[in-house]
Amino acid sequence: MNDFLRMILNRLSDAIPLAIMAVVLCAIGIGVAYLLFKKKYKDTRKFPFAKIFLWLALAGYIAIVLVATVLRGAGLRGSNFHLFRAWREAWNIMSFKNWANVLLNIAMFVPLGILLPWIHKLFRKWYVMLGSAFVCSLAIEIVQAITRRGLFDVDDLFANTLGAIFGYGLYMALRSVFVKAERKAVRITSYAAIPLVITLAISSIFVVYAVKDYGNLQDAAIYKVNTKGTEWETAIALSEDKQTVSIYKAMTFNKKTCDEFGKAFLYGRTTRELDICYYDQETYYLDHVEHSLFVSHLDRSYEYEYHPNEGKRDPAEADQATIEALLGEYGIVIPETAVFTYEGDGWHRFDVPMESKEGDTVGGTLRCRYSSEGFIYVIHNNLVSFTYCADEQIISEAEAFEQMKRGNFYGGVFEMCSPKNVTVLSCELEYQVDTKGYYQPVYMFKVMYDGVEDEMRIMIPALD
Repeated sequence: MNDFLRMILNRLSDAIPLAIMAVVLCAIGIGVAYLLFKKKYKDTRKFPFAKIFLWLALAGYIAIVLVATVLRGAGLRGSNFHLFRAWREAWNIMSFKNWANVLLNIAMFVPLGILLPWIHKLFRKWYVMLGSAFVCSLAIEIVQAITRRGLFDVDDLFANTLGAIFGYGLYMALRSVFVKAERKAVRITSYAAIPLVITLAISSIFVVYAVKDYGNLQDAAIYKVNTKGTEWETAIALSEDKQTVSIYKAMTFNKKTCDEFGKAFLYGRTTRELDICYYDQETYYLDHVEHSLFVSHLDRSYEYEYHPNEGKRDPAEADQATIEALLGEYGIVIPETAVFTYEGDGWHRFDVPMESKEGDTVGGTLRCRYSSEGFIYVIHNNLVSFTYCADEQIISEAEAFEQMKRGNFYGGVFEMCSPKNVTVLSCELEYQVDTKGYYQPVYMFKVMYDGVEDEMRIMIPALD
């Protein structure tokens, strides 16, 4: 089971005892109220069961929302004022967890859109319902920000309000069907159109993704970075010529084959029980003492780290033959076409160009870290098996540079530094795996911010 889904189910299961207790107390309260009502009014008035249950449902719903938002773990702080940032991030990563976060924020306010107009006719006016939903969501975001129990997020405001309007349209459409005085075709159609349009709009996102030739790049821009006031310089000449490059499809893992690989990789090195964590396109294998392995299903790349209880991990340099022999113990065979380099601080690198158009082949990069004690303790293996798919035209280096200047990149480090001057040191055409397992070309710019020697990297997608 997906770990995010397991977390949600665990939280729900933890709330079951409280829910049962609340139901019991409500039942006792309603029973007492009913007896007192009958004693006072005899048979002259009917006990308002429906109204009481609606108010109880609203109170229970509010309690659930408060537990899920402002009563969760403290210590969170920050804000997001980029509308649709969460949507774009979910689109780039295309994972269950990210889309679940977005869709749960919508679903959380659907009951509000149903209960309020059901309880009082004032909320049957669309603008009252819209304003009420927005104010409720805004209040939650403000309380979260003040108490540091969540982030102030405009995406949550939008999603919550959208969910309430969805519920409102659903309730009003059903009301128009079952209440004879309000039963009009135009009225039913107009209200039913609200949840229908929202459902179709969200569904179209996944339809568009399904029919795309290639997947999405996880490190692509999620909003436009503010680059105003930044001066851009180049220490190299950037080509204005477009070129045609190849697209490749990587060999992938599913859950079963990934487990076969991960267990085979680690069971010869540890006798401890493995803790296995499943995510959408990745799996983590941990023995919580010495070994950790992270495997990507998209291209079978992995990152392995060894933490020995005894022995030092002082980084050291070794020759190519020594590194290849040690990697061979892990079942890794380095192609003869690989270019070997030592990067410093114990890091050794093999680069194999992705150029073949004939059948399955291997390409990419492998980096590993060698200890002075004579073993490798970190492996980042991005040497992947792939198959040629098609040739595609890409934008020029100059066009990619213009996109970077306009802020069309993932700008986490850029925004933290807020540089006044950016100097491009180099521009290389590299490949990154997308969410469908295709290797797409990207321009990787190495840049320097405000003359600081530490080099940063900015990625710009290269497909035209």
